[in-house]
Amino acid sequence: MKPKNDSVLMLTCEHASNKLPAAFKSAVPAEVLKTHCAYDIGALAVFRKLVKFAKPEFYSEGKFSRLFVDLNRTITNKSAFSDFLRNNKNAKAQATAYWNEYRAAIEKFVKANAKKEIIHLGIHSFTPELNGKVRNTDIGILYDPSRPKECELAQVIKAEIKRLHPEMKVRFNYPYKGTSDGLTTTLRKKLGPRYAGLEIEINQKFFL
Repeated sequence: MKPKNDSVLMLTCEHASNKLPAAFKSAVPAEVLKTHCAYDIGALAVFRKLVKFAKPEFYSEGKFSRLFVDLNRTITNKSAFSDFLRNNKNAKAQATAYWNEYRAAIEKFVKANAKKEIIHLGIHSFTPELNGKVRNTDIGILYDPSRPKECELAQVIKAEIKRLHPEMKVRFNYPYKGTSDGLTTTLRKKLGPRYAGLEIEINQKFFL
């Protein structure tokens, strides 16, 4: 999927890492950092392959675990901070500063391309089973059904996945809703119709 001349492509991977800043490593058990609770297993490898293949005008990956701060949540959302560090004032201050830095780089890019259409793909992954329930898909494409451009792009992406891998089960807005709090929903409000943001959710069973 190559953007038109009046469009730019942005790729992001908010939950790329399970690392913590050195000062807070002891706050989270090592075994927890190895799980999907800490990061999107396998997402970084896919993201970096897409960056190499698609050559986006902008790309960004999270360098710390979402247990430090969730870059895909608004900072006022209580789930932006994990139970491990939520009551640590120093950690929360540093996490907020990092969140602001990550979001500021994206804001700078979109402002520099104010007259162009922004196509944004956020690369994520999901655990095959949650709370005893098996997730029934291989790849999920999350988007806002009320936005025509996002609907069009979702269909294009699904068709391309099925062309390359006809055995894959692809579903729209599963296992999460495309309108839930996240980076895409924030950018939709700020940028209006010139922005089309989709999240690609890959089943972690392919990486385990």
